[in-house]
Amino acid sequence: MKLSVLSLALLCLPFLFPTAAEATVRLGVMSPTGEATAMKQWSPVAQELEALLGEDVVLIALNAGNILDQLDNGALDVVIGNPVQAALATTGMQAQAVASVVKKSGQQFGGVIVANPNAGIATAADLKGKKVMTLKNTAAGGFIFQTHYLLGFGVTSPDDFGHHAVAKNQKDIVNLVARGAFDAGFVRTGMVDDMIARGEISEGDVIIVDRKETAGFPHAHTTILYPEWMVFAHTQYDPQNVSRMREALIKLAEGTPALDAARVQGFAAPQDLSGIIDALSAVGMLPAASN
Repeated sequence: MKLSVLSLALLCLPFLFPTAAEATVRLGVMSPTGEATAMKQWSPVAQELEALLGEDVVLIALNAGNILDQLDNGALDVVIGNPVQAALATTGMQAQAVASVVKKSGQQFGGVIVANPNAGIATAADLKGKKVMTLKNTAAGGFIFQTHYLLGFGVTSPDDFGHHAVAKNQKDIVNLVARGAFDAGFVRTGMVDDMIARGEISEGDVIIVDRKETAGFPHAHTTILYPEWMVFAHTQYDPQNVSRMREALIKLAEGTPALDAARVQGFAAPQDLSGIIDALSAVGMLPAASN
């Protein structure tokens, strides 16, 4: 059975998507670094799913700006996306949770607040009046998780900062905090460890504010841990097909070439999204009634 492959740009119109008659499963994948990269990364997984399901699979790589719109209007059956997208889809569109993505660090990740050792930051409450760099306000591990966490200390991000800047990538945040250009910054778990391992910074160049360790999780974190990427399906996608898709994904064994290409270790039963839904509600990305 031949794999159908379709990569769509951000502004593609719904009529360009394949119809149900042309493909049994329209599998959308979020492409944070571009459609071509996502297609190369996830095409082997789509091929494995074709073999396991005995059905055609159309892989559609989409920008974060329109993947949920395409799910909502019925252009996609199943989506592989980040946890914010999963929470928004399951609460606002009644999407069905299919599976959790298992990465090298597991099925969870969290937010880290890094600080320059000389910035006078001992706890999260000390960020008031400081120079802080973050990712954009839709970034889970680079803004949302830390913003939710700071509310518990009476700190409103970014309003209570002395100066706030938005970075294009997390590596810049860590480097600028290490050099003292900013007092603190928001990054996802694992970023500091990875940069130390690559020799890009040294131990002690930054500290992790309110540092926590969780058994079974390899990285220090500031916030609680939240679900990693998720697989979710359109609200009207047949529940039997949801179950079949879940079983097929979980059957993919760690170390297979398809999973290596996708840079994941596998898939598991879907995690509870209530924690991230709470965080999104607290920072104003979901109405409180969605809790």
